[in-house]
Amino acid sequence: MSGGARKDMAPDEAQRRASHPETSVWVSANAGSGKTHALTTRVARLLLAGTEPERILCLTFTKAAAAEMSARLYKRLGGWATMADA
Repeated sequence: MSGGARKDMAPDEAQRRASHPETSVWVSANAGSGKTHALTTRVARLLLAGTEPERILCLTFTKAAAAEMSARLYKRLGGWATMADA
């Protein structure tokens, strides 16, 4: 994970930094390391911070990865939309 993350940094810390909506990041990591989780969290945080959806660009290497990111984000946003106001 680039963008200031160190190799000796704990995975949760690296994911937290990668999902921060006010920084620019490039995420590169092995399969199963949490890239999709970090990126969907980042998109959700960007939306909550008021970023217009059409200004968000996520690039993946495969259509399957793009579909997985999209499905996870829709599931998260759908859960929030149907949540009680309290």
